[in-house]
Amino acid sequence: MERIKVLAVFDKVRKLTREGKLTWIEEADGNTFFTSISDFKIFIGKSVGTVSFELFNNLYTKIGILEHGGYSPDVEGLDSFYLFVKKLITKAEDGLDDLLDQLDEID
Repeated sequence: MERIKVLAVFDKVRKLTREGKLTWIEEADGNTFFTSISDFKIFIGKSVGTVSFELFNNLYTKIGILEHGGYSPDVEGLDSFYLFVKKLITKAEDGLDDLLDQLDEID
């Protein structure tokens, strides 16, 4: 039953992220990202080839996890969602849009 609920959370988080309704923040390691919903935190990260999607409550107690890679079973779209979040963060921080805007002003 818990796995079904965690998958439901994953599906909703993925949908809201793709719609631009959730903001993700990069952790110091550069491979982990998190978002907050009320008092809950959601992390997605990649380490040693395994992608983890972890849910924490307001006491910072882990209340759910999905993993893909290594010995863990495949979860539909977990790896591609991680890459999507990473690309969102990279695009937001790379400054290329700002540089192009400034070059257009010179031109």
